[in-house]
Amino acid sequence: MRWTRVMLVGGILLLSHVGPAQAYQRKVHFRTQGNEATVSGTVEGEEVVQYKVPAKVGQFLLVGCNAKSSRVSFWVRDPGGAEVYNSKVQNAAAYIGRLEQDGTYVVGVFLSKADAARGHAAFFRLRFLLRHLSQPEAEQAY
Repeated sequence: MRWTRVMLVGGILLLSHVGPAQAYQRKVHFRTQGNEATVSGTVEGEEVVQYKVPAKVGQFLLVGCNAKSSRVSFWVRDPGGAEVYNSKVQNAAAYIGRLEQDGTYVVGVFLSKADAARGHAAFFRLRFLLRHLSQPEAEQAY
């Protein structure tokens, strides 16, 4: 009886540490003769599809998200992990930002909570542009 309790408590503790679907990161590969990249994929359920973007201070990062479904959103995090943009909050399909830190920025694509809970899936395409621009040039790029 005691052994059964120990196993039950151990199982509960193990399961309590299992979080939502694992996020995995892919590195964005920019073209050799430029600083543009396009990636596409499918996000499903509670997963967050993440892309790593190495960048330098003063560069502008432009990220545009194109999805047939309004269920798809994305966020951008700085090298310290702080969220600098969330399309769900800003209600826009593009991010334009002047980067304030050297390092790897991460862009995560996800579904709305309701659709994730239902296990829905959606196709998306992200366009990345990374360059030194004046503010007016950056705004014209998208």
